[in-house]
Amino acid sequence: MNNIILNETEYAKKSIETNDLGDSPFVTLKCVARYYMDCGYNKRATRSMLDGFVVKCGEAPVASVSRMIDNAISLAMKYKAVNVQEIVITDNELKRIDEIKSKQVRRLAFTLLCLSKYWNIVKESDDYWVNSKDKDIMAMANINTSLKRQEALYYELNKLGMVRFSKQVDNTNVQVLYAEEGSPALIIDDFRNLGYQYMMYQGEPYFKCENCGIVTKLLDPNNRRRQKYCKDCAIKIAVQQRVDYVMRKTATRKNEN
Repeated sequence: MNNIILNETEYAKKSIETNDLGDSPFVTLKCVARYYMDCGYNKRATRSMLDGFVVKCGEAPVASVSRMIDNAISLAMKYKAVNVQEIVITDNELKRIDEIKSKQVRRLAFTLLCLSKYWNIVKESDDYWVNSKDKDIMAMANINTSLKRQEALYYELNKLGMVRFSKQVDNTNVQVLYAEEGSPALIIDDFRNLGYQYMMYQGEPYFKCENCGIVTKLLDPNNRRRQKYCKDCAIKIAVQQRVDYVMRKTATRKNEN
């Protein structure tokens, strides 16, 4: 699940156009609510538009969906839309990350760097504090491990002088200390699978799906035939091709008769 949408306005437009709630319905509803408000709709009209949107997405208007819509509208009223075109990672920053021995720690470091730059833009600050939940950070870094191991990964970065922890007892945010000026080396415009994006940069067997744009692992790195689609898109495309084939055959038979 990806809770970071760089360009919320474009994401909302696409969601409305395709009638798709995405992997995180609440995040989608918040973006769509903010979009309608930016278009001049008041709270009541926005609620009506969202009711219609979820129905078009195939969701029944049950109580849980209704509460989700209310919460999304409340949040959208508090914050303006985030519209970030891209996050620039410099060569100096990558060199610092590449020096880390552990592959998991490198993935975490890369993800934290991307997030710190995102939050700098959102908060209009320059302090590189990461305001995301640990579970979301680990998901974006493509790290699936125990809480004890997660703590060890953060501790390693802290020991290397790369992150600082908040002094507040109930605050789990971390500050990135290795953001550096330099020549642009990587442009990040999608926060899905940031860990895999770093591994692809490292030359590992990962690729970007030509349909949905997500970076994922190659199913068979030794296959000379280049993989174009992620597993989910490959299934959807195969089904659609089969449907199109049946429809063409049916139309041909009708014309012949």
